[in-house]
Formats: sequence, C-alpha cells, structure tokens
Amino acid sequence: MDKWLSHPTSLKIISVIVGLLLWAVVHIDPDTSPQAVTSNVDTKTIEASVIKADGLDTDKYVMTAMEPSVVRLDVQGRLTNLLNASSDDDYVVKVDLKDAKPGIQELPLVATLPKGIQLVEMSPRTVTVQIEEILTKPFELQVTTEGKPAAGYVVGASTVVAPSAGVQITLPKDDMSRVGVVTTEVNVEGADKTIVNKKAKVVVYDTDGIEMTNAIISPETVHVEVKITPPFKTLPLQVRYTGSLPEGLSLVSVKPAIDEVTVYGEQKALDELQVYDGVVLDLSKVKQSGAVQVKTEAIDGIKSIDPAEVTLEVVVAPIITRTFTGLPIAVEGASSGTSAVFRNPADGKYDLTVSGAESVLNALKAEAITIIANVEGLKPGLHVVTLQVDVPAYVQTVLGSGETLTVSIEIVEEEAAGTDDENAEEVGGTPTEEPPTSTPTPTPTPTAPDTGEESANGGENAAGGPTMNP
Repeated sequence: MDKWLSHPTSLKIISVIVGLLLWAVVHIDPDTSPQAVTSNVDTKTIEASVIKADGLDTDKYVMTAMEPSVVRLDVQGRLTNLLNASSDDDYVVKVDLKDAKPGIQELPLVATLPKGIQLVEMSPRTVTVQIEEILTKPFELQVTTEGKPAAGYVVGASTVVAPSAGVQITLPKDDMSRVGVVTTEVNVEGADKTIVNKKAKVVVYDTDGIEMTNAIISPETVHVEVKITPPFKTLPLQVRYTGSLPEGLSLVSVKPAIDEVTVYGEQKALDELQVYDGVVLDLSKVKQSGAVQVKTEAIDGIKSIDPAEVTLEVVVAPIITRTFTGLPIAVEGASSGTSAVFRNPADGKYDLTVSGAESVLNALKAEAITIIANVEGLKPGLHVVTLQVDVPAYVQTVLGSGETLTVSIEIVEEEAAGTDDENAEEVGGTPTEEPPTSTPTPTPTPTAPDTGEESANGGENAAGGPTMNP
C-alpha cells in the first residue's frame, strides 16, 4: 500500500478526487439536492387561526354570525422560514363577502401564507355566515341625571346643546325594532349651579333595558346642559292691571303669549302659590291695539321667574254703552226664621247700564250678568243693601248721575209674613212698612277668578272712577 501511495500516478488521482469533492461542496445547490431538502423541511400546526371577513358592503349589510370563527392550519416549509413566521398573525385566513346576500350561507375559506411556506391541510375549508341588512334612523335623545345636587337645590330641565341635528343609530334590521331608549347620563352629585356644556356618552338600550353594544351611534358623544336651581314650580299666568285706558277706549282682549311661568324660591313659599299674578299691565300706556312687553315681577317670596318678560297681545276698541232692563236680583245670606222682601224696586228687578267694546257688548247675554243682594247679618227691619254686580271680562258697570247700586229690602220674621201687603214682591216673607232711605255703603270690588287673565275698565263711570271686573 505504501508503495502504491507513493507512486506519482496515484498521488495525481487522489488529488483530482479531493478537488472534485471540494468543488461539489462549494457549488452544489442544496435546494436541488434531494438529501438537502430532506434535511431542511419541517411542518407546523396553527390550532386557531382567526377567520377575517373581507369585501362586505358595510353601508348596506352587517355580518351578525360566523361559524366557526377560527380554523386549524397544517403548513410546511424550510425551518428558517417557519421560524421567521413565528406569529399566528402571519397566517391569514379570509372569507370573501363581496357577493354575499342577506341570509345564512356557506362560503369557502382562502389562506394567505408567508413566503416559502405551503399549506398542507386547513380544517374546515368552509365557513357559515349570516348577513343582515342594516338600517340608520334618527332617535330623540333623552338626558338622565345621576346623583343628588347640593342641599337646597333641585335638578331642572336638561337639554342637548350640541349637536342640534340629533342622534343617528345604525343597527341590523331585526335589532332596530328592539330599540327602547337612546340616552346620555350626567352626574349632578353635589352640584350647586347649572352644569353647562357637559360632554356625555350616548348609550342605546333595548326594550328590556339592556345596552345594545352592537349599535353604531353618530355622534358617540354630545354636549348637554342641566339646570341646577332652587326649588321651582310651574304656575298658571294671570294678568293684573293698573291705571286706566285713555278716554273712549275699552279692552276687547288681553292674551299672553304663554299660559304658564316657572317660579323659583323656597319650597314653603312655593307650596302656598296656586297662580302667578306678577304680570301687571299699565293701561295708561296702552294707546292702541298691539303687542306689549311686560316684565315678570318677583312676588310672595319668589326669587326669580322664567321667563323674565311676557308678551301680551292687547286689543282695544272704542267704548260704547248698553242697558239691560229687568235683570233679576238674587238675595243671599238671609238668616234662619227670617225672610227678605224687596221694597224698592218692588219687583226685585234692576236696570243696569254697562260699557265696553262694541264686539264685546254685542255678544253679551243678560244671563252672563249676576246681581246679588247680600243680607247676611241684617236684623229685622228695612235696609238699604248695596248690590254686588258681576259682569264678564272687559265689561264695566256705568252709573248715571246720582244713581247708586242699592236696593231697599225689609227683613221680616216669618211669623209676621202672612200679615204684610199682598202686593209686595217678597223673597221668603212679607214686609210691614217702608222706613226712610238710608245712605248706601260703597260697592265692594269683586275678586277676580283664577282664569289666567283679568279685565279692566277702559273709561270712567258716573261714580267717578274705573270699575275693575274679572
């Protein structure tokens, strides 16, 4: 062997073989060598690759269900490529919804893998999806409050400052019918002043009070204002009057632009109020029909009023007079065991002249005028009783020169009723004799009913002053 190895020819042959081996190691491509491929290829399993929906027209449809939502992937590739794609996010599985229609349908899955990695198996290869049509509707936004304000304060009105256009809700068609309320909540705990421009989140609840988290809300937040005020109460508005209309004019109507006002003050004072009459119209400043602005005055412990000013639509017209004859006089207040008998006028009728606008007097009926003689507390005998006259709004009584709103009534005991003059007009008895006339007492001013407005005389009567009538 040593002799053969030392032979020159043998050495040359060995050198050529070694050189060929060295060349092969350097130049042979491992990708084309069967032995190299076998030694560098590996496999990998992704147990739960999330399926992604692609191509859906989100302006018209929404995918409400997908089963399954993940797939199992078996892949293979060079070890270096598998190591480089170590994250499961590198393996994308999609379902194409571009041509999907509303309803339940089964669609194929498509896997997109990293470079140099091949798919061996995907399970499952299809997915079942449910597509629904979506709707967008406007909803009224309700503002609710949480917590309690500071002591002595209450929560008032809540309003949405912005946006003014309202709130749009987008939901699947079937879910839209389950919307119960769209609301935003504001915390007022310990607040002692109005909360202004508060940013609040909009939430949608279904008819069972459960939040609908799948609702798309536009805008997602709004700016609201919550009034924090002293205690308040809403009261009907009643107009009062002062002064007199210019000579020759009479009121036809006075109509406030609003029927109610909100008053603020201590709760005790509010509890005692049933009507707000702090709007006072100065008739002396009314020269013609038209709108008049009148401030609301703080009265009876009221701290403030909303609104601070009220518009009154005032209509006036030239004044005229009209006389109603034979109006019956009603007697009230006769004590038990006595009767009241009219002496003057004997028939218990009264002729009354009234003034007002022509349109008001033309519509006035005799039944709308009430004349009462109150004899309460009067002892038996002849008395001059001042009449109480009740006329409708914007009508005034007119007295002629020397005329008084009085009648003569005799109070008699019932035992003596049968012996009196048979021709006397009586109310529960018969008179005996007619004493001299006594001086009448002034007519009391009627109290205005709670109707929301009062009337006032536009001129002067013969008694020397304006007569206010409810």
